[in-house]
Amino acid sequence: MNRQSRAVVKRSLLSFAILISGALRVSAVEVEKFYYVGEVKLSSADGKPLGSQVILFDKTHDPDNSSMIESAVVVHPDGKAEEHTMRLTVKGNSFTLVDDAKTIEGTGTLLGPAWKWTYFKAVYKSKTGVQIEDENFMADDSVIVARKKVSTPDGKVLMYMDMSLKEITPRTFEILKTGLLKK
Repeated sequence: MNRQSRAVVKRSLLSFAILISGALRVSAVEVEKFYYVGEVKLSSADGKPLGSQVILFDKTHDPDNSSMIESAVVVHPDGKAEEHTMRLTVKGNSFTLVDDAKTIEGTGTLLGPAWKWTYFKAVYKSKTGVQIEDENFMADDSVIVARKKVSTPDGKVLMYMDMSLKEITPRTFEILKTGLLKK
């Protein structure tokens, strides 16, 4: 093979390697993390206010592993803070959910572009039989609005939970979380 032919082969191999590495980068979707702070307003079945809770919320989207992890630090009116983590397994436009405490499980549907969903609706059941119908509106990554209807096993509405969250920086999230969970 002459020098000119070797140069053509090298350029072809280099172009192929660049093309393959670019394709690999496109196929691997990065993990995304989001951080929020907000309020959950509680109301009775007939709409009477029952107070509110502060919520610190983060979520991780991991498309390569078909999973989302959502963690919430809920601050009750008495100042007590509790952390809850839920794991969602995504298949197409649907998901299953379990919490780390193994007290809740459920299923739901996602709407919108994959991994940039704008809405989801789900139903969860607790080990005690309480059912939670959950709707989340996420048209903008910087805001989440949700409504949860909590019912007894026989369908009687116990309460509604209306949540509004605003995006914050990862540093602000860590400062607040550390302060809230100090023992």
